[in-house]
Amino acid sequence: MAATLLLSVQDAAISFGDKHLFEDLSFNIHEGNRICLVGKNGAGKTTLMNIITGTRDLDAGLRWQLQGITIGHLQQEITPHAGQTVYDFVFSGMAQDADRDANAYKVEQVLEPLHLDINQPMTELSGGQLRRAALAHALVLSPDILLLDEPTNHLDLEAIVWLENYLLNYPGSIIVVSHDREFLNTCTNRIAYINNHKIDTYQGNYDDFEQARAERLM
Repeated sequence: MAATLLLSVQDAAISFGDKHLFEDLSFNIHEGNRICLVGKNGAGKTTLMNIITGTRDLDAGLRWQLQGITIGHLQQEITPHAGQTVYDFVFSGMAQDADRDANAYKVEQVLEPLHLDINQPMTELSGGQLRRAALAHALVLSPDILLLDEPTNHLDLEAIVWLENYLLNYPGSIIVVSHDREFLNTCTNRIAYINNHKIDTYQGNYDDFEQARAERLM
């Protein structure tokens, strides 16, 4: 049985002034995809993620998403609010009609391996701690499509192993940008390579992609 199509972009174009970033860009995201997004600096990884979340309009082409699905991402910038604890921040955005006790348990299970104190004020966190709080927030929301940009930054080895196991059991689809090759090999099984204003896709993990690409260039 074919996996459910969650999001599709077809024949898209994106330009910044006279610079054409994407032309005839087409890709699909299906249920259960574990995608590693690869490209040189400036190739358009951030823009592509914004297309997926819907925060960047297309200059041409079509973006479609399945009705009712949720899309979440790891926040890059966080502005702590006075009086807000780590628990308050991570809990924010969770469905208000959900079982609060179940949500609270889920938050605590994520915060502990990320070495965060649920009662600590957000204004007292270091930059690395804020980053881990943002990761916890993204994970507990459990969107159907989860975008993670450098999720292993500011994580120790123990936390990285925990995150790998968490993502391997994650029920939704994930799209990851990371320089951590071992992490990508563990957590992804499909490569989306931004190349010449389009996307080339490869089955397998990052090592498989490197080998296939080398063979293609021979």
